Amino acid sequence: MENKKTMTTDLLADLWNIMSVHVPEKNKSDVAQEFINTLLDYGVEESLIEGLLGVDTYLDSAIEYSIDQEDHENDIIDDEWN
Repeated sequence: MENKKTMTTDLLADLWNIMSVHVPEKNKSDVAQEFINTLLDYGVEESLIEGLLGVDTYLDSAIEYSIDQEDHENDIIDDEWN
């Protein structure tokens, strides 16, 4: 039987928590945004990313911004095709 490892919201939350304690407060907003953008760039599903809401206020802001931006870009693409 093959043992498949999947990325879960808990794993992503743990990664963020481990990393964020080493980031100065003044840089957390930028690092959170880069973290979320990297997850999206690597194809992590939005539902997993949205599951991170509530883990950290910086992460919450980054998630809301990134998902709003992605939705806005999809709307523009849809408008161009119609």
